[in-house]
Amino acid sequence: MRLSELLQRKPIDMPRLVRERVKKMGVDEIRRRIGGVLKGLDDVLLDVLSGMMIGRPVVLVGPVGLGKTTLAEAVAETLALGDPPYIEVACHSHMTAVDLTGDIDIAVALQAGLDHPLSYIPGPLVMAHGTVLIMDELNRLNPYAQAALLQAIQEHYVYIRGYRIRTDFVLIGTANPSEYEGVYELSEALADRLKFVEVKMPDRELLKSILLWKAREALGDLEVDIPSKLAEILSKFAHEAKKAGYPQSVRSLSYALADASALAWAQRREVELRDLKRSLVNNLPFDSETKEALLKIFDRAANE
Repeated sequence: MRLSELLQRKPIDMPRLVRERVKKMGVDEIRRRIGGVLKGLDDVLLDVLSGMMIGRPVVLVGPVGLGKTTLAEAVAETLALGDPPYIEVACHSHMTAVDLTGDIDIAVALQAGLDHPLSYIPGPLVMAHGTVLIMDELNRLNPYAQAALLQAIQEHYVYIRGYRIRTDFVLIGTANPSEYEGVYELSEALADRLKFVEVKMPDRELLKSILLWKAREALGDLEVDIPSKLAEILSKFAHEAKKAGYPQSVRSLSYALADASALAWAQRREVELRDLKRSLVNNLPFDSETKEALLKIFDRAANE
């Protein structure tokens, strides 16, 4: 991108584009397409769409593995507001404001001029102009990076060494609960400009169907009969673990179920409870002490 072209950008009414796209496709069609990727998030989807249609940045909040990022990507791909349909950023605590805005390479600028395509390397806040910006784990941004994001949201401009570049985008972020390690509290000014939508663990019956669906999807063309009883046990385990203060990842649970099934298939036998327990241990991203506590919860869920 040449700096001269970026400085001549015109404003884009992103909320209007979203409204036009939603009216053209219809909410039912959007829900149908998203339902092919994720289940049980209809209410969350409506909250996301309503925020996007009025120009309110949306942040999906919840434990890992519930499909927050997948939902954000699916919404962006379905609406296809720009090309590409979205720019995605994996946020982290060491991310600087320059990482988000981009910067001028002084050496290249001095040798080839400011308008050389490599003189200015744009960051995601600039690249997302006219499309969706997905910021994964947004609350891992430090205060300096938060300030750069706030400025882009509030003023629709980023400032690069005295140059002002227009940027209009739709923001969908994800965030971990505040008790997670490595997260920052969002500044009051930034939080005031965001819509927070909670993503909760599905109820037991829905979770059971999601686990079976995702496990079968992971197994692909392996012809394995997954006993619904195992998915039922996993679903009960997930809810009991949450009550005990150990929220579970739907992603990890579905892979545990698929892993157990693949293990049994490799040995040419039916899937058993011991396979599930073994795979659960291997797919739980916890320390040994926490795993021990979780296995006790699993045993209770399996025996009741």
